[in-house]
Amino acid sequence: MQLLKSILDQYLEREYFSGAVCTVIKDDDLVFEQSLGYTNINQSQKVTSETVFDLASLTKIVTSTLILRLITNQKLSLKTQLGDCLPIQQKELSSITIHQLLTHSSGIKAWHPFYTHLPERNFFKLLDDIEIKHDGREKVEYSDLNYMLLGKVLEHEYSTDLNQIVNQNLNKRLSSDFSYGPLNASNIAATEFGNRTEMGMCKNRGLDFNQWRQTDQPIIGEVNDGNTYYFFNGQAGHAGLFGSVKDLIKLNDLYLKGGVYNHEVFLNEELINQSLENQVGQRGLGWHSGRPFPAGMGHTGFTGTAIWIVPEHQLNVVLLTNRLNTKQPQNLQGFREEVFKAIMDEFI
Repeated sequence: MQLLKSILDQYLEREYFSGAVCTVIKDDDLVFEQSLGYTNINQSQKVTSETVFDLASLTKIVTSTLILRLITNQKLSLKTQLGDCLPIQQKELSSITIHQLLTHSSGIKAWHPFYTHLPERNFFKLLDDIEIKHDGREKVEYSDLNYMLLGKVLEHEYSTDLNQIVNQNLNKRLSSDFSYGPLNASNIAATEFGNRTEMGMCKNRGLDFNQWRQTDQPIIGEVNDGNTYYFFNGQAGHAGLFGSVKDLIKLNDLYLKGGVYNHEVFLNEELINQSLENQVGQRGLGWHSGRPFPAGMGHTGFTGTAIWIVPEHQLNVVLLTNRLNTKQPQNLQGFREEVFKAIMDEFI
């Protein structure tokens, strides 16, 4: 336990993040929890276990969970094609299956800044107008676009917006507080100083955009992700949710308990098993294996978030940082690997 605390303290000191929280649960017992640093680089408020983080791509696990709920209720299947559940005509898209989207094996490219096409807001029209396929050298291409489409599937099936869908179909059942922004609460971890990273990505692609947020102020309570903020009005299937350690512990626990929460079957056990096994490459249904996870399955987020579960050891881990709220954002891969190895050594 001392090693784990030491690793967290060292990386805070090296300014890999201005604040973090790490929680480890083993066999339903809280065996480690540490909050350190501050919600903002200005050091005005300390991080606690209640601090709300921009979850970034951990949103994808919530989206995949809600999709699996629809499959459990026989509203969809893994074989359902997009043409059967969305109002799209495009041939390339219509034959893509839910399974391919969940496992990032659809052939769709990783990223596109849809906001550079504003004022056009018709997502499907833009998909018609841009090259959406990657070069196909690898079967798996981790893609935000896959989960943007899954978000659209949810909206179409429920005929309402994603925040309502999350509230009605997840929060009420798990007693969680996941929410799309904007949020005005005081205890929120700050992220990037404007969208500096995406500004560079657009510049490298020769794409213009003139509505960027200010780069001299950190983003607080608004989603960091550019597509979600500028194009999808804060709500998307790939990014946009905010939540705390406690919310993510409950989500992880749903998968560790075979889809049962509070004695109620929320997800089909067979779907849970498929989710936590490699389906294509190192991808399950939403989750993934391999680095930085030494065992089991997990997911990471651009803002510095990560969740990790090892079902055979009933290990439930949440590691949240605000890595973008620093002078110079760093890659957290090595940090995460050190933390997760220390957890394996200590608790398994």
